[in-house]
Amino acid sequence: MRLRRIGRIRVAVVAPALFWAAPVWAGAWTPDQGHGEIIVTTFFDDANQAYDQAGRFTPTPLYRSGQANIYVAYGVTDWLTAILRPGVQSSSVAPPENQRYTGVGDSEIAAQARVWRDDSTVISVLAGVRALTSGGATDGWLQGPNRPEYDFRLLLGHNVGLWGFSGFVDFSAGYRLVGGIEPNEGHFDATFGLYLTRDLLVMAQSFNTISGASGNPQAPQWAQAKAQFSLVYRLNPEWRAQAGGFVTVAGQNAYRENGVLLGLWRQF
Repeated sequence: MRLRRIGRIRVAVVAPALFWAAPVWAGAWTPDQGHGEIIVTTFFDDANQAYDQAGRFTPTPLYRSGQANIYVAYGVTDWLTAILRPGVQSSSVAPPENQRYTGVGDSEIAAQARVWRDDSTVISVLAGVRALTSGGATDGWLQGPNRPEYDFRLLLGHNVGLWGFSGFVDFSAGYRLVGGIEPNEGHFDATFGLYLTRDLLVMAQSFNTISGASGNPQAPQWAQAKAQFSLVYRLNPEWRAQAGGFVTVAGQNAYRENGVLLGLWRQF
């Protein structure tokens, strides 16, 4: 069995900079003019099972992938943010597929505009271009697309209090124009964060993708839902460290991935 669109890491880390009552900067929030955040994140995952066309488990050759991303957000104005997120990856599939790719990974450039805000809630919109991948792979689905993709998102963030702790919720709904024979994609992501102490943030996240219908057997319809849990610890006012794990909990024509992530955040 040949599955497509299963070698691409679809995990994106929402990175709120919430220090008790301080404003959140990422996700739906935007930084003040002249300020921003840099986040370096590494992902390591593998899979030896996949979800087939009907969403049932099926064995596959061992898939492994490592990816590193640098997320840079800069406040051009108090309401407009420029975002740059370059990435590299190395992925492989064991025999009999015997595929390998090392090169450009999940990368994009985007602009995010805040359209409404009050003391606890913010709404923003995002438009971005995801870069095509570099050559050198022997199989297109493993290396990703050879053409740009275009992302459009609506984001909503809200600061909350729970059991005496400070926290937030963040939602993102979007549509991705893929082009070529691949179907376009709908995305919905959700994050819940809670500060257990002034320095320790717990985040539970859900990342969901469902493609449009496709009658092309070389690029079938696919879907994937991932759950992620991580801890973020504030080392000092500027630096934070993140560690966590993620798993694919449902899908169609998609790997059942398990993985870990490590991140380092710098606020400026």
